Amino acid sequence: MKQLFSAFVCLAYLSSGSTASKHVADGMRGFEGNTPRSHDIQRFMKNQVQTSNFTDGAALKKMRENRAKDVRDGFQRAWKAYRKYAFGADEINPLTLEPLTTRNGWGATLIDSLDTIYIMGLEDEFKEATEKVRSINFDKNDGEPSKVFETNIRYIGGLLSAYELSNDRMFLKQATALADIMLEAFDTPTGIPWQMWDVQTGTGSSETGPATLNNLAEIGTYQLEFFRLSQHTRDPAYHKAAQRVYDVLLDRNDPKKGTSYSVPGLYPIFLDIKSGKFLTGKPNLGGGSDSFYEYLIKTWALSGFRLQRNLDMWNESLKAIKKFIVSKGSDKRLYMGIGDDEGLDSISDTFTAFFPGTLALASRLLNDDETFDLAHNLLVSSYNTFSRMPTHIGPENFGFLPDGDDDSDLLRSQRAEIKKYGFYLDRPYYLMRPEVIESIFYFYRITGDEKYADWIWEIWQGIKANCEVDGGFAGVRDVR
Repeated sequence: MKQLFSAFVCLAYLSSGSTASKHVADGMRGFEGNTPRSHDIQRFMKNQVQTSNFTDGAALKKMRENRAKDVRDGFQRAWKAYRKYAFGADEINPLTLEPLTTRNGWGATLIDSLDTIYIMGLEDEFKEATEKVRSINFDKNDGEPSKVFETNIRYIGGLLSAYELSNDRMFLKQATALADIMLEAFDTPTGIPWQMWDVQTGTGSSETGPATLNNLAEIGTYQLEFFRLSQHTRDPAYHKAAQRVYDVLLDRNDPKKGTSYSVPGLYPIFLDIKSGKFLTGKPNLGGGSDSFYEYLIKTWALSGFRLQRNLDMWNESLKAIKKFIVSKGSDKRLYMGIGDDEGLDSISDTFTAFFPGTLALASRLLNDDETFDLAHNLLVSSYNTFSRMPTHIGPENFGFLPDGDDDSDLLRSQRAEIKKYGFYLDRPYYLMRPEVIESIFYFYRITGDEKYADWIWEIWQGIKANCEVDGGFAGVRDVR
């Protein structure tokens, strides 16, 4: 239990008076102005996340070792191609073997893989990657703007993970240097960051649409890494910048029926960073929204359960998600659609598959069995989109028929797939998305039930059979 629990929970330097600030204090106050009570914190810390009830036995141990070796071998084959053809580049095109610059040119794949390399015990590969990271100058890039939130999750997150695993302070130094540069992207009228940022010119922009457009996920996916960086450096500046996003969202937007933001806790996708106001985009748990909700509960846990506002926001959102997003399909399974108080669009994407795992984690942190049951039901439907395919890998987007609804508006092919699978494929391609595997892993570690390990193994076999190429792994056009 300790290992998984400590991955999310530690006492924060920020809780001490020496680092208190307005925005840190705001994060520790809930909707009613309340701060976390010490006996509540102690109660949360006693809740068990990871089970101690894993099945033992020589045969099972041998099978686990063999499976681990198979996955490690797959990684090493992909890493060998990256090292040979694109070492230090952001990516490798696995089909043409060409190096690609997609995220500033600092080596996104290399840094994002550091923790995996370390955990797999690949000492030579880790040593070589470490020396490459040591030489990176984050003041220079490829001359193109890049997504700020991608820079955070790939680079800063990867560097922090490598630091915590290896205790090599070079990684923390590099993470801090990059974060200091990226803080410039938060220098906007509201403090909400630009979507795109050019580190050489110091200018911000939007990926598409108006220059000051951003989305929910890309403004709400800093809080975890920035909080952790503030803990390690004892500098609250990073946490303050990330929490400022919540300040503005809550201060500048009031839910009002008939508007894009009509249900408390169900946030529209798009907003304007200049005004801090929501614009459009029906609420959902998929791409453009997903990690905003994930970071609410995980940052609360990482704070040692002290960021009361995070917990209040999570609870408010979860209440609305249960009412307006979760829907029973015609196959009696529970799905996650796109919805608010004006109705549900019964379409979903593979990004939503993160939610069952996050929900299961939250249920254990809060000792909430009812929510754990909901998480499991959502996991089953998410896994089903993979297991029902002959390839054992799932589609990018899929649709479902809400229980009791008429199917006359659906195409004949869609009706046929609902009858066959319980859902229909909207975008049938697979782009190596890991969310469903992540959620199944959570359930394995929380319950110790070996069936979840078997589910992951089945998906891994599908990935190997359909996606592995000379340069690593590539997506497929149709999973059917």
